[in-house]
Amino acid sequence: MVRVGHLRISPHLMAPRFYARFLPPGLRVETLAFNNSTEIKTAVVTGSVDFAVTGVTAALMAASRGEPFRVLAAAADGASAIVARKEHGIVRVEDLKGKRIGYVPGSAQDVLLRLSLRERGLSAKDVSLVKVGFGDMPNALERGDIEAFSGAETGPSVALLRGRSNVVAYPYATPMGKINIVFGTSQALLDKEPELCRTLVATHARATDHLRANAKEWAKATTKAWGAKLEAVELAIKNIDLRWRLDDAYIEQTKVLGEELERLRQVKKQPAYESFISMHFARELGKVLG
Repeated sequence: MVRVGHLRISPHLMAPRFYARFLPPGLRVETLAFNNSTEIKTAVVTGSVDFAVTGVTAALMAASRGEPFRVLAAAADGASAIVARKEHGIVRVEDLKGKRIGYVPGSAQDVLLRLSLRERGLSAKDVSLVKVGFGDMPNALERGDIEAFSGAETGPSVALLRGRSNVVAYPYATPMGKINIVFGTSQALLDKEPELCRTLVATHARATDHLRANAKEWAKATTKAWGAKLEAVELAIKNIDLRWRLDDAYIEQTKVLGEELERLRQVKKQPAYESFISMHFARELGKVLG
């Protein structure tokens, strides 16, 4: 039995629920849902789960502290957006100056917001950052607690479907790009069971490719699993790029994230990227599949 952890309610972390279709005979999978990426990371490094689909930020933070989390493949890019209430006239990133913006400190969306501001000559000092959980961002925007947020799907899509908000930016034009979700394991399992790791990377890749090619099935499965509204999930999927392949550009984008996290004092030092991101199996599979 292989145990795989993933987040609740997130369409960009649904691939594990399809692994059973693509495992070789005799191998079974148990998926376990967690509330946040930090919990998943901890489960991996302590051996409570064998593999995980989780946020690259939590994984990088762990690796920077010497925790043995290893990225074996990508999982999903994108799934981020900066959203604002229409009545505030915020249509460009520049318009965020002086506004209250919901964010999750140290998240990929926090970093993307800061990088987007910086590219337009602004900084976090030019806005008012308000801590808001991803799930509560649409409601906080509706209540008027904030005037905009930098959130993760399905929050942006839920806000848009209410009809009173607009997208300020899909913040992917920074050096960090779209990186967001990864597939990984512990160094202990990588050392002990390399063939199992190779098998699960292939399983993850096939499940990821299947979902990307079958968006309607992907959306319906997310709705069935978590009770999310189908309309919101379908809209969110349009802002998600499922992927499993890794390349040198991915590492460079991850380094941008790591440097920004160090600037924010979320990490004290950079991880050893050559061990944190283990591209061997993904590259090997990429040569087979083309």
